[in-house]
This record gives sequence, C-alpha cells and structure tokens, in this order.
Amino acid sequence: MLTPAQLAFAAALLFFTLNYLLGLTLQLRLVRVHVRPLHHTLYFLACAATLMAAALAALTRTPWWPPALLLAGMLLVPRTRPGRADHAALATLLAVGYALAARDAFTTP
Repeated sequence: MLTPAQLAFAAALLFFTLNYLLGLTLQLRLVRVHVRPLHHTLYFLACAATLMAAALAALTRTPWWPPALLLAGMLLVPRTRPGRADHAALATLLAVGYALAARDAFTTP
C-alpha cells in the first residue's frame, strides 16, 4: 500500500515523464502541432504534485528533501529558453533526479 506522499510523488513522476516526453518530441521535431498549452499544463501539474509530495513527506516524517530539491530544479526551468541546449540539459538532469528519487521513494527498507 502506498502512502499519501508516495501517491503524490507517483503523480509528480507521471506528469513530469509525460511532459519530458512531449518536450523531447518537440525538440526532435517529431510533432509540429501547437502543444504549448499542454506542455505548460503538465509542467504546472508536475510542480504542484512535487510540492504536495514534499509537504506530505514532511508531515509524515519521511525524507522530504528529494522532492523539495526536484521542485527547486523545476522552478529553474522557466529561466531557460525552450529549444536551446540549457533547457534540454536541465530537463534531462531533472529526469535523472526524478528517477533516483523514485528509486528511493518506492523501495522498502
């Protein structure tokens, strides 16, 4: 059974992964439709769910800092320009961070 913090992090992971894959298809020019509103909606949902995961983890006295660090990184994304290397590099770094945090969040001691 998953805790509320784990469920919130699972939602954050899902939203981030969908947004990352959408951004990757845009970066590689695999799609040419206007998906900016969807991209921004997924970004907001990923940020909100990551914040919720950090808050719920803190309330249940479980490690809150991994989602908090990811949220800090997510909040840096708007400072980069879409389509440029720094935007893709930051998103990829966040993908690694989400993968490492997921490994720790969903493994039982």
